Amino acid sequence: MAFPLPVDIIDTIREQQQCLIAQGIGIAWVKPENVHLTVKFLGEISPEAVHLAMGAAEKAAAGAASMTLTVKGLGVFPDARRPRVVWAGLGGRTQSLIDFQADLEENLANVGFEKERRRFAAHLTLGRIKKPLSPVKLVSALDNCAGIASREFSAGRLALYRSELRPEGAAYTVLRAFPLGG
Repeated sequence: MAFPLPVDIIDTIREQQQCLIAQGIGIAWVKPENVHLTVKFLGEISPEAVHLAMGAAEKAAAGAASMTLTVKGLGVFPDARRPRVVWAGLGGRTQSLIDFQADLEENLANVGFEKERRRFAAHLTLGRIKKPLSPVKLVSALDNCAGIASREFSAGRLALYRSELRPEGAAYTVLRAFPLGG
């Protein structure tokens, strides 16, 4: 489950990726148009579980207000010595996003989904690192590109996505969208 991003925010992501590529960071990049703000990954689930997830999402969305966010900053998970994921950070009303995610997580747990063990870290995945990178080069590249930021945007519609892995990359389909505030 994730919040889709406006076109100009996707352009900011593309700009961040291009900056990192120009710094010599060669990783498996997520197509900018496939980047979304994930708040809960469900994995492969049955049609019955999809129905339960939709009910939990609808309840969480109805009780929440739209959130104003920005894209700013870059980082890696878990750290620069063992990087696996390059991400763009978020600014703005991030506490509202964290609260929303916790509510959604609770609603999903109430209908049988396992709670995430890790603390929620709001981010946008830009790419995945599959080969070793020099931590010094990586940190330098992140610092050089960290100033690329977006305008404010509204996260006001949660979407339940279905993903299909294809040779050219993942393809996402919105199964249902849930406007915040009902």
